[in-house]
Amino acid sequence: MRKFRYGLLPGAAMVLLAACTGSGGGGKPQDDGPAEPGSSASSAALSAPAAARAQVPPAFDGGKGWAVMQSEHLTQPTVAPNSRLVLLLKTYEDGKAFGVEAREAATGAVRWASGPWKPSENPKEFDASDVKLVVTSKEGKDHAVLTAAVNEGADVVNHGKRVVNAAVFPASASGTGVAPARTVKIPGAELVIAHHGDGTVLFKTDSAFAVADVTTGDLKAPLAQGSREYQLAAGGGKMVELWPGQATIPDGADPRDDAMPGSGGQVMAVKGGYVVASWQAKKQAYSALGLPMNYVWALHDERSGQPVFTLTCEGLSTGTLGQGGSTVLSDNGRYLVAVTVAFDLQAKKGYCFGATDNRSGVNFTGVGNNGVAYGTSGPAATTPVSVDLATGTAADLGGARLPDHVSGDVALYTSAPQNEKDPAADLSHHAVLSAYPTR
Repeated sequence: MRKFRYGLLPGAAMVLLAACTGSGGGGKPQDDGPAEPGSSASSAALSAPAAARAQVPPAFDGGKGWAVMQSEHLTQPTVAPNSRLVLLLKTYEDGKAFGVEAREAATGAVRWASGPWKPSENPKEFDASDVKLVVTSKEGKDHAVLTAAVNEGADVVNHGKRVVNAAVFPASASGTGVAPARTVKIPGAELVIAHHGDGTVLFKTDSAFAVADVTTGDLKAPLAQGSREYQLAAGGGKMVELWPGQATIPDGADPRDDAMPGSGGQVMAVKGGYVVASWQAKKQAYSALGLPMNYVWALHDERSGQPVFTLTCEGLSTGTLGQGGSTVLSDNGRYLVAVTVAFDLQAKKGYCFGATDNRSGVNFTGVGNNGVAYGTSGPAATTPVSVDLATGTAADLGGARLPDHVSGDVALYTSAPQNEKDPAADLSHHAVLSAYPTR
């Protein structure tokens, strides 16, 4: 069976925190299922493991956390940013049926839970490991989407016809046994990508990205392979190639396209309607190794390519853009961090945190709605730090573990599952997800 591959568009609203594994199911849940919203069981959030409490950054309250235990068989925690929910994939017995469970990000209480959904009536046509949960949003409303690669008509001899079946649930649902608002079938697809802000999910086919509008169930015009939209969805390219012409080149940037880092406007990600790109600066200096040290970072309009925000960063001692880091947009859309730079889009200001001769760089990994960003610094880029984007001030977090994701005002952490065949495994007390609210 062809394995179902999972991707993340650089501007995805969905944040997949972990791909924790658990046992599967077909109709009978592996535990007692979620409590009714509003009941005492629903509102009583599980406590975070004691071992993790000392590792929470000081902005969060390690004494008021909640957790998902491995015995609950809830995996793939995914943030619904506008709803302030953490959505989880529920696997039923034998991996034949699946569902969505929505938890309040702040408390862990169950907001709603879907009924069992079967990608196909024939379990031989799909594999439980190919079922994915993604989130897309439109006009401030989040939509949870269960997707599964199915080989229709597959048997011991025939490979079958490859499709992706998807079930869509509004994140604003309530109660238990929630049915899909609609289902979508995408022929010939295998790779699923959720797009930020327009309510679509992209599915990779042999020659294009099929585009499904999950708010209506309609399939839109595909993104042809080689097109600008296709390359942005695939997460690569250079600005001078995607938008030929001087109009997309920010002030102070060198339009030359060569093998050096940042040449030609290297696309780093697509977030919140912006293409995040790094450019070599016209006013250039070079390291002892002959590498450029001055860069212009720009946020370009995703549709026109026009630069909207620019930030000049000079004197990078390493001659590179960073040793890691991520591109992350806060849930409220105000703050954006990209590798070693940070933007306050509302205040229209940015900060450079690349390594120079006078300081270690900061490689950003996340940012909250309050404008506090997180990342690593130090000579080996392993010291956890926070940066207040109101002032640009960095603080050493000591031994604190960086959150895997900051959603709204909650820090989320994931842990690898235990081996269920190990006699010493204690699945009912092993947290695969822990969440801590701000103080």
